[in-house]
Amino acid sequence: MHTSPTASLGNNANGGLNVYVHEICSAFSDRGIATDVFTRRQSSDDPNTESLAALSRVIYLPIGAGVDKYALYGQVPAFAKGILEFAAREGVSYDLVFSHYWLSGEVACVMRPRLAAGWAHVAHTLGLVKNRTLAEGARPEPELRIRVESEIAQQADLLITSTNDESAELVQAYGADPARVFVVPPGVDLSMFQPIDRAEARRKIGYGAGRLLLFVGRLERLKGVEVAIRALALLSDRAHDDLRLLILGEDSKDGDESEKERLKAVASAVGVRERVDFLGSVAHHELPFFYSAADVCVMPSYSESFGLVGLEAQACGCPVVGSGVAGLRSVVRDEVSGYLIDSHDPATYAERIGRLLNSPDLAQQMGRRGRLLAQRYSWTRTADRLQELFEDVVERAQLRVHASARQE
Repeated sequence: MHTSPTASLGNNANGGLNVYVHEICSAFSDRGIATDVFTRRQSSDDPNTESLAALSRVIYLPIGAGVDKYALYGQVPAFAKGILEFAAREGVSYDLVFSHYWLSGEVACVMRPRLAAGWAHVAHTLGLVKNRTLAEGARPEPELRIRVESEIAQQADLLITSTNDESAELVQAYGADPARVFVVPPGVDLSMFQPIDRAEARRKIGYGAGRLLLFVGRLERLKGVEVAIRALALLSDRAHDDLRLLILGEDSKDGDESEKERLKAVASAVGVRERVDFLGSVAHHELPFFYSAADVCVMPSYSESFGLVGLEAQACGCPVVGSGVAGLRSVVRDEVSGYLIDSHDPATYAERIGRLLNSPDLAQQMGRRGRLLAQRYSWTRTADRLQELFEDVVERAQLRVHASARQE
């Protein structure tokens, strides 16, 4: 409900969730499984429907355009009604509802079981987890979200998580039934994300000699970009005077504050504004050039449900220096494919980044290991597991419907 798989990545609320939906729909289409994705019409340019894959389409509902993410909760009944009306008008019947993020989960709560007998949900992030590790100045997730997530945890037939840690949080913090919680790691497009010759990659993105740090993601305090900027400042000595930080992503709307402008002010205050390039959002297929051009990918996040950026970077042979949060620990191996840091101390980040910059052989070795680790994750494997779980849910849901009909 809050974002679309066709939206530009790194912009507003657009990120790993968008990639996830797009890739799974494409993989399901290859298997002969049809999907309809319902989202909001964000602008007058959005069509009524758009093809995502051969057997997948995006349906844009004229509900909640321009509404702040948290205010969208008030649009849930209208959004659910729009989906039900579309299904009735088109004569479409669905076997399963697959909801993403808490707002869409609430829509599924409202619709079931009128739209489909089975319901699977993937949270992507959890409000309680985010609130435990807030960055200074970040707005906590509202109690409304926590309440809705608890409701979803109790009601969904199937709860999909990306890591064992996330599964444990659902069970322990939200009271979910462990028998309905399954870990299915997301994947990476290994045909797209692979190493490119560094000189060629730098020509492609417009950079020449000099070493590059890279951050990829939405600009919000949760992502800890300030830590990367302050680490760069600590590395601004004669040995690292060629070092630049490339920041890919745009503001995530959170009140009136612009995180990009705040970060520019931080960079100016610590004397590195001229060495920090804010490049905005880029198309997903262009990211391999940036990962391959970079010496280090920096991920100082305060919370990650799954480190998709870290996985993409490693698939391209780029070592990662990131925070030791659960979602990154699941894909980055400390001192094997990069470094994980259990703090947000810029000096510690600078020291680890410096190790890689000062030892190109070590960086290349970690890059090769990261590439091997990434081979374990593919969207094909993710889709295979989801299909298996979904078919079981659909079968059990149909049995419930038949049993109920016999009783009547």
